Order: sequence, then structure tokens, then C-alpha cells
Amino acid sequence: MENNRLKMLESYVGKTFEGSPSPFALWLKGKVVSANKDSVEFEFTVRKEMTNPIGMLHGGVMASMIDDCIGVNFFILGLEYFYPTINLNIEYFSGAKEGEIVLVKTNVVKQGRTIINLRAEVTNQEGRLLAFATSNLAVSNIKI
Repeated sequence: MENNRLKMLESYVGKTFEGSPSPFALWLKGKVVSANKDSVEFEFTVRKEMTNPIGMLHGGVMASMIDDCIGVNFFILGLEYFYPTINLNIEYFSGAKEGEIVLVKTNVVKQGRTIINLRAEVTNQEGRLLAFATSNLAVSNIKI
């Protein structure tokens, strides 16, 4: 069976992802680096409005980048029902400054019938690990 959601995301590789129904995701302006059945990678440019008072990427914005990429990764699984995030655990290791590019790569660890576990890594362009996260999504009764 053809996965039209994955196909749609693949059409954005190398471009800003403008196909999201989320206004917040559109504000983040993530560019699709890669997408396959179990993984997505996005890049984000740290803008001034994403920084904290000392000019570093705000931890909440980084968490949002992670959560949004995990949501996209879920979406391309092609499931019938929505799985909202039930937890998001993040370990922050390093920061990023305005103008820097950060990469968020997610992948499915385990896909069960009611819970999906995903992980994410956030790196800078040089490959330095900025954060690591895990998240669980739980099935709901809301059809997509």
C-alpha cells in the first residue's frame, strides 16, 4: 500500500516544510533534510525570536522543534488514529546561537498497538550533540 503522507513529505526534501496544518510548525520554518518510513530529519535556523536573554536557542523552542519532528515522524507512519504525545524527556547538552543551523533527527524505536516510542537527536552542523530526547505517543479515538 502506498504511503501518501510519506510521499508528500518526501516532496519537501531540501525545502521548508509548508505542508503542516500547525501554525506553530510553520513559524519554526523547518526544512526537510530526509524522510523515510521510520525516520525524519529537519534543519532549523536559529532566529532572534527563538533565543533566550543571553542569545542562545531557548530550551522551550528546542523542545518544540523536537516535538514537532516527532509528530511528523508519527504522521508519516500512515496510521488511522491520532497518537498525542504523553511524555517528552529531553537531555540538553549544549546550546546554539542565533544564525546557527540545528538538525533534529527522529526515529521510531518501537511501534505497538497503543504506544509508539520515538527518539530524537539534536545536533549542530558540525555534528556536536545539543540534545537527546525520547517520547511516547498513545493512541486516541480521534481519526486523522
